[in-house]
Amino acid sequence: MGKKGKAIVKASIKEVIKDLNAAYSDEWLAHFQYWYLAKWIKGMDADTLRPVLEEQSADELGHAGKIAERILQLGGRPVAHPAQLLKSSGCGFKEPALDPTDLRRVIRDVLDAEACAIETYSRLAEKYRGTDLVTHELFEDLLKDEVSDEEQWERFLPGS
Repeated sequence: MGKKGKAIVKASIKEVIKDLNAAYSDEWLAHFQYWYLAKWIKGMDADTLRPVLEEQSADELGHAGKIAERILQLGGRPVAHPAQLLKSSGCGFKEPALDPTDLRRVIRDVLDAEACAIETYSRLAEKYRGTDLVTHELFEDLLKDEVSDEEQWERFLPGS
C-alpha cells in the first residue's frame, strides 16, 4: 500500500493486522469445516446439504483471500502455518459429530459458526468505521455475506 493509503489509516496498523489475521484464521477454519462436512455427511438429506456445504466452503476460502489481500496491503503477513490458525482464530473450530448422519447437529454447528462470524464482523466493522475505511468496508461486505448464509442455513431447520 502506498504512503497516502497508509496515512489515512488512523487505527494502529499492528492492531488492524491482528484483527484481520483473526478473521483470516476464522475463514480458513470455516472453509475446512464445511469442506470436511461435505465429504463426511451421510443420510437421507445429505445430498441436499452437500452442495450447500461445498459452495459455502468455497465462499469462506474467498473471504480468506480478500482478508489476506488487505493484510498484505497494510504491510502485514497472513497467518502462514496451519497450527497458528487455531491460535489466531476468534471463533475457533468445532469438531464434527462422530455420527455422519447427525445432520441436525451439522446444521446447528454451521449456524453457530455463522453467528460467531456475524458477531465478529459486526464488531470489527464498527471498530474501524472512522479509523480505517477500507478495512471497515471489507468487514461490512463480509458481514452481509454471513448474514445471508445464516438465513440460508436456518431454512434447513424445521420450525425456524
